[in-house]
Amino acid sequence: MRMRDFINDLGLKEGDRYRGDCPQCRGKNTFTATNTLGDIQYNCYKLGCTIRGIYVTDMTAAEIYQRMKEQQTQRAYTNINKEKETMEIPEYVVTPKANHTKYQRFIRRWGIAIADTLYDVKDERVVFPIKHKGRIIDAIGRAVGINHPKWYRYTGEADYYTVGNGKTLLIVEDVLSAIIATQELPYITAMAILGTSLSPKHMKKIGEYNRIIIALDPDAIGKTVEYRREIELWTGNKTIAMNLLDDIKYKMDEDIDKLKELCNATSSSN
Repeated sequence: MRMRDFINDLGLKEGDRYRGDCPQCRGKNTFTATNTLGDIQYNCYKLGCTIRGIYVTDMTAAEIYQRMKEQQTQRAYTNINKEKETMEIPEYVVTPKANHTKYQRFIRRWGIAIADTLYDVKDERVVFPIKHKGRIIDAIGRAVGINHPKWYRYTGEADYYTVGNGKTLLIVEDVLSAIIATQELPYITAMAILGTSLSPKHMKKIGEYNRIIIALDPDAIGKTVEYRREIELWTGNKTIAMNLLDDIKYKMDEDIDKLKELCNATSSSN
């Protein structure tokens, strides 16, 4: 039997390992074959047997990419349900008061109607808590003074920020955009990635939605397209990449109208 036929008959899936009798020298339990991303490496460990090599299967680039993502996901999921630690709120992060003029000005400027914001009096930041199972595990601070960076993570425990409870998921650039998007479209859920790349933890959350729209800043169109490709490969769910005129938090009429149209279209198609 040809080696190619023998290996095909084994039916090894990606990640599988076979051990058995050698098809050439008949050595007892001396032959191994392992499938790693479509490359099947085989070898006989019996002294004097020369059979060894690599057999490349007919996997496409997309299939290999998907297998790699599945492996990364599997590794990441070992820690994905790890209990998040409760955030210890610093003494300078307080409930906003009427005399916190920069806080009040910021809230009025953006028209934010969210009840549980806090205020960092030391660094002059509006603070958006992130909760897990009812506990604050992290917070995102947005500078309202001259402090840098503009956005600040307090613990790094959270993987993303979500607001709303709609069936359509809208992925946006930042926390402020997420809040404003759900105020304009109360029937969606908005997600801020809190980073520059998608991880298995993001994908686990994104995979809960059948309708996904990505609407990042106009200067991030390359990342928007990349996100769409990654999400479709990971989740198998159709994902729409939206090209904005401006950041969603500026509420450009054309952007909001287009977003409403896309949400209605995705809703009627499911």
